[in-house]
Amino acid sequence: MSSDGGEHRQYRDHFDFRGSTFHGPVTGRAESPRAAPSPTALSALPAAPAVFTGREEEVAELLGALDPGVGEGSESVVISAVAGLGGVGKTALALSVAHAARERGWFAGGALFVDLRGYDEVPVTADQAVLALLRALGVADTDLPPTADEQYACYRAELSSREPVLILLDNASDPAQIAPLLPGEGVGHRVLVTSREVQDSLPVRQFGVTGLTPDASRELVDRSLRRYDPGDRRVAEEPEAVRQLGALCGHLPLALLIVSALLRRRRQRPVSTLVGELQAASDRVRALSARGVDQYGKELSLRPVFDVMYARLEPELARVFRLLGQTPGDSIGIGPAANLTGLVPEQLEPLLEELTAVSLLTAVPGDRRWRMHDLVRLYARIVADEPGVRDEAAEGRKRLLGYYSQVALSAKAYIDRRPDQAPLPLFDDREHALQWFDDERTGLLAATQWTDTEDQEQLQAAMWLALTLESYLKQLRAFDDWGITATAACEAARKAGHARGEALAHSCLGSALHFLERFTDSEAAHRRALHLYASLGEREGLAMTWNNLGLTLSALGRHDDTIDAYNQSMRIYAELGMRRQAAITRQNLGGVLAVSGRLDESYDALKEALVTLVELGDKDGESAAQIRLGITLRALGRHAEAVTAFTRGLGLCAELGNWHGRAKAWRDLGLTWAELGLHSQALVAFTRARDWWVSLGASEDLALEEGNIAALREAARQNAQP
Repeated sequence: MSSDGGEHRQYRDHFDFRGSTFHGPVTGRAESPRAAPSPTALSALPAAPAVFTGREEEVAELLGALDPGVGEGSESVVISAVAGLGGVGKTALALSVAHAARERGWFAGGALFVDLRGYDEVPVTADQAVLALLRALGVADTDLPPTADEQYACYRAELSSREPVLILLDNASDPAQIAPLLPGEGVGHRVLVTSREVQDSLPVRQFGVTGLTPDASRELVDRSLRRYDPGDRRVAEEPEAVRQLGALCGHLPLALLIVSALLRRRRQRPVSTLVGELQAASDRVRALSARGVDQYGKELSLRPVFDVMYARLEPELARVFRLLGQTPGDSIGIGPAANLTGLVPEQLEPLLEELTAVSLLTAVPGDRRWRMHDLVRLYARIVADEPGVRDEAAEGRKRLLGYYSQVALSAKAYIDRRPDQAPLPLFDDREHALQWFDDERTGLLAATQWTDTEDQEQLQAAMWLALTLESYLKQLRAFDDWGITATAACEAARKAGHARGEALAHSCLGSALHFLERFTDSEAAHRRALHLYASLGEREGLAMTWNNLGLTLSALGRHDDTIDAYNQSMRIYAELGMRRQAAITRQNLGGVLAVSGRLDESYDALKEALVTLVELGDKDGESAAQIRLGITLRALGRHAEAVTAFTRGLGLCAELGNWHGRAKAWRDLGLTWAELGLHSQALVAFTRARDWWVSLGASEDLALEEGNIAALREAARQNAQP
């Protein structure tokens, strides 16, 4: 820098370079215009963030866009915009990238920075910013043109004669703040914009930024603490508490910096204490607040950031935002969202796109689904509970429950292979129905937990939804989820005073507990259901529950009680003329008779059940009956007939997509061939069963199969010895 005699006057951290001549990068802080709010316009970048983790991919992409050596056709200016939720770390990312670019020797003409304060009460206008930028570029006040248009022209002229310059426009909220500050002529200039909103009206390359990964969240907290006190080892000593802390912060950098500040102030307290406080907070968003400001003078408080974003929404958009906060799962599709908001998809989708553009939603790639950040969802629920809008959330939840219940009932009909019973013609086939359940699973499961209410309509809707999920969860062998939803159904039915629903829910719970191998609890639930059904005079419910109780009693080894329960069930089903259900129970009876050593009676019961199931075209029941018949035939020493029964069962399981049943059938077939001395065939059967257990993730069954294979090979080895 050389001077032509101009005086350098310093006022605190501001330098007045009026009267000077500049060659190359400018390295001072520009004064704000006297008659306007004071924007922060720097001719040298603010310091890089003291703590910056993760973002390797984002940094690489942005550096690729900023590289002055990379041209785009005839364009000489590339504008990159970074959008994301408030507090997601856009400024830190942009400054890290800008410093990395300067360290590479890029932008020999200098780097300019302006905080446009787009979400402050009085944002910086482009007219104000350009004056500060002109001063940073060395234009004296006495040389400033009188009109805004002339000032912009002067700004562009200054840039046109310089080597490549990086212009970082931070915290923009309106394209009108950005457009006049873009360079005109010149080669290699780059503009980097940060905003909570996408800049789709400008010719920009748009980037999005989301929360950190769990590992990066942990690293950010660890670095923040150890930078303050190198001896702070709380992150290393409390890994689980730190993991929970990151999740409670939604892996949002601002929230993580806030909890880091809180932990620094509470130097002697464990991380788990803060975790407990945040978990117990009625308003976690408001609780994420610490004294002081961050490295860039920003308030360490999350609630005001969200308040500003919410206040900018038009009334209908704000209503949709509040309702989407009721979303029970981690994402929501257009169908559930339409029912939740009470809008048709054609009305709703533009609003979802607008919420996505302002970073309050994230579109799930490749599908018409949207996701809301955990902390944003909490905030939406808080504002939805305010007077005047509270009723709309309750109505939205009821609409969504009604939708889920109807669609789930239709999907269940396809899973149960009774598509004619579907109340709505929504699915092409069984696979389509299963896919819908998979897509909506988290939302469906969470909605069944909406029992903390006195609203009878909502309680009953949650109850029926939970009960409808039984077929899907059983098919998926998701027994833990089944137990949770069945428990919720019991609670909803009890609170709603719905005796029949409570009986059905306890029967459902008993079955779930059976598959969870909690047999004593399962028996108690079934007996509660029996009592309720008896008091209601519901004979079909009694028959169903006696059958289900029989399965549990058999698992408990109480065979006489099991046989009695099955006989009770068959008697009632027969009186009601329900042949299929009676045949299923008779099949179960055949299984326990075999275990009891009453093989001839078992064979007769299974053959009778099989005849009925074949006649009725029930392939699910037929496949199970064939496999059970094969087990009895093997025990009777009728191995050839057993092989035939297992082979038929295998074919039916394959046709039905029952891979768990198919794996079991291969095992039983292997055992039969092993008893016949057909070791090579048995080995093939055990190997196929093992492969199925691997694909199904059934570790216990896999271990059993590997034991069968090992035993078979050992027997073959011993037989081969002279």
